[in-house]
Amino acid sequence: MEIQYFFILILLVPPASVISHSAAFQNFPSYVRSFSAQEPFVKGAYRLGKPLIGDDRRVYTCSGMNLFAFESNGSMAWTIVLNYTCNVGIAPVRGGARKLLVIYWQIYLVAENRVLKINLLNIGTSDSAAEVFFGPEPGTERPGEIIGISVSTSSSCVLINIKNRGLFAYRLHGQLLWSAGPVLYQSGYRQGCRKNVTDCYFTSVPVIDQCEASIYISNTGGELYALSVHSPHFKWIQDLSSFGKIFTVTPGNNGRLYVTVAVRALVLALDVSSGTVLWQGNIGPLSSTDIAPVVDSNGNLMACRIRSIMKLRKC
Repeated sequence: MEIQYFFILILLVPPASVISHSAAFQNFPSYVRSFSAQEPFVKGAYRLGKPLIGDDRRVYTCSGMNLFAFESNGSMAWTIVLNYTCNVGIAPVRGGARKLLVIYWQIYLVAENRVLKINLLNIGTSDSAAEVFFGPEPGTERPGEIIGISVSTSSSCVLINIKNRGLFAYRLHGQLLWSAGPVLYQSGYRQGCRKNVTDCYFTSVPVIDQCEASIYISNTGGELYALSVHSPHFKWIQDLSSFGKIFTVTPGNNGRLYVTVAVRALVLALDVSSGTVLWQGNIGPLSSTDIAPVVDSNGNLMACRIRSIMKLRKC
């Protein structure tokens, strides 16, 4: 493995019952409640949350009950009042609804115990820009803490990980597709949570591999799962607890899956079809404990170190 270093000046902004596959999963209803966008931006002191950098080169981030969009030059594009306090620890995600040959882009974000959907085409119009995509009906039981969300435009689904509940896949219009917990009993054998069933649940943001039509998610015991996007089917489970129980996952789009254990400054390359560890390498002190490297179009893995960016290339 060849490691190259590029030293540059960068600005680091810090971010502000086990369930099996059965009817035990609660089918949480999703309802739509709309409210209007408000402009202009009111100046004040804000703690901005983790950002989303869109393909339109805008930066989307939330704070308090507001969602902000910044142009690439740092100027304010617009702001929306959400009516719910957003979770600054979970970055918004981008998804789209395809109609004929056109994709209508939307932004999804976590606010309190809800997932909100922002319709970008409605910004600046008389139509409602935001609605509740997932959340409890008034007077009903709260669904639980939302750990992370992801959107697959190609599969037209939204993935929501709820603490101690499981992973839920919804269609873009709100219908529940399937749900999965960290434990599956099959032919008398238990898959997942092999070391501790009592306090075992999914702990990470679901990561989508578009090339493999797979979802990657980890549990409290340091096990990494590969599931199908289309059904709650476990492709494989790999126990990575010997390396660490907290890690991030980056699809390589090249038959490889990269796992970064930041506290040990370690990166692992896994085979996407089996979960087998192919190689591992040290990447030095990273800029953040929740760092997730990116893979460029040439298959190079880029990791952000303290005051530098490092490129790893598999020879």
